[in-house]
Amino acid sequence: MSLIKKLESAPYRTTGNVKAARERSLEDVIETVRERILESHADLVMEARVTRSKRNEVLALVSEVIVSGDLYVSRLTRKDLAERIVQELCGLGPIDEFLDDPGVTEIMVNGPNDVYIERDGVIQKTPVRFAGEQHVLELINRIVGSAGRRVDKSSPYVDARLPDGSRVNAVIPPLSLSGPVLTIRRFPRRYSTLDELVSLGTVEPRVAEFLKTCVETRLDIVVSGGSGTGKTTTLNVLANLSEKSERVIVIEDSSELRLSLDHVIYLQTRPESVEGKGRVTVRDLLRNALRMRPDRIIIGECRGAETFDLISAMNTGHEGCMSTVHANSTRDCLSRLTAMSLMAQESVPLNVLESWIGSAVDVIVQQARASGGARRIVEVSLVGVSDGTLRLATVYDSENRRFCKELPAFFSGKVRKEVAERLEEAVNALVRGDAP
Repeated sequence: MSLIKKLESAPYRTTGNVKAARERSLEDVIETVRERILESHADLVMEARVTRSKRNEVLALVSEVIVSGDLYVSRLTRKDLAERIVQELCGLGPIDEFLDDPGVTEIMVNGPNDVYIERDGVIQKTPVRFAGEQHVLELINRIVGSAGRRVDKSSPYVDARLPDGSRVNAVIPPLSLSGPVLTIRRFPRRYSTLDELVSLGTVEPRVAEFLKTCVETRLDIVVSGGSGTGKTTTLNVLANLSEKSERVIVIEDSSELRLSLDHVIYLQTRPESVEGKGRVTVRDLLRNALRMRPDRIIIGECRGAETFDLISAMNTGHEGCMSTVHANSTRDCLSRLTAMSLMAQESVPLNVLESWIGSAVDVIVQQARASGGARRIVEVSLVGVSDGTLRLATVYDSENRRFCKELPAFFSGKVRKEVAERLEEAVNALVRGDAP
């Protein structure tokens, strides 16, 4: 039972001694305890905000302060009061309980009275409520403040991260007409093997075998799909198929990928400071990574001008690169790659840029989310160039079953002979439905 429900249904049983104690509002008690704890144990509170195991120590201190100070709240047990204060002090207040639920991947606060979650791929409304808009604003400021960011009328929206890596976005009035809006994208257990994806039904065994061959032959792969379709999970699995000895550089806005390889360097962007300085972008990190002797470069997501640099890297000997792109189909993915590359403003003619993309990108893996919330790999296509025109050949389509039954000539001509032979066998096995 949530603390809110307990607050409504489990009143504090008073005794004769308690009747003489000071009755205060919940907000007053929380503020009083907060001041006392921070005054003497600020370091412990900061540790508890990062390490949830430290919360038991804070809980004991809060309970001691409540008892010694005769601080009571009507209709709330002492234990529940202490837990509520610890949530406000170290956690995320009313929505803190969702961080302990592994099935919750998204927390959406649409003002103080509407809180939704996505559990196992399905969005549902919760009975959770905040005390008011100020309560939501205080939570937002605590989250973004710990990340060195701020949100106010001059900067009414912000992106930040929680200590566990969850992504946070907040929008406040006047931009939001629904009151303060907070969205938290959580990351469930990150799968690392193809067998796990097969067991989940995300990918068919024959498609998994084909993708394994693509990684082993060091093809450049883009995972495409809409928001929340599982692109990052698939990217994590494919990247883990790299050779253990390879030097892999991972570049992300928010650190999500975790590879079980021996030689991995993780790079993360940095937003500008409150003074508007110090910003480091994916493009900055990618250009630097090219000087770090990478065997593979993994970019968590291409969103803008960095796409041009990734395409350039793929075309200049950096094989086995991988990334994700937001797109609705493999063909849309090519259009998105072209549009984002143009954002670099490098004055490259469109036809030349398209031929570069056709030469650089080898495979596009398309993901989608079913109505029940399940994530699926629904299409796999090979990319190439023929007569100066960007070409696409589908080798797997889960819906229409229309796909090429052999390695297309425009693709076999862009890879080494031994690679073409292995992929020819892999395409034949995929069409026949062979799987181990």
